[in-house]
Amino acid sequence: MRVDWAALGMVAVVSIGMAVLFTILLAAGIRVVSAARVQRNRGGTGTAVLASGYTLLGLAALLALFGIWLIVPQFH
Repeated sequence: MRVDWAALGMVAVVSIGMAVLFTILLAAGIRVVSAARVQRNRGGTGTAVLASGYTLLGLAALLALFGIWLIVPQFH
């Protein structure tokens, strides 16, 4: 049995990178939505901030769905 260490390293780097990206998108989305809610409670509109927060959350969801698509062989 022969192990392709370069391919294994590439998979590890991409997996860790996407996990970090997903965490950043999710945390930023939650933070921005929360800030928009606080701004709205103080009497401001916060519509643009809320939309950007939901956009970040949507990007995190798309990244998770793409990962599921890559894992499940029936989708290919």
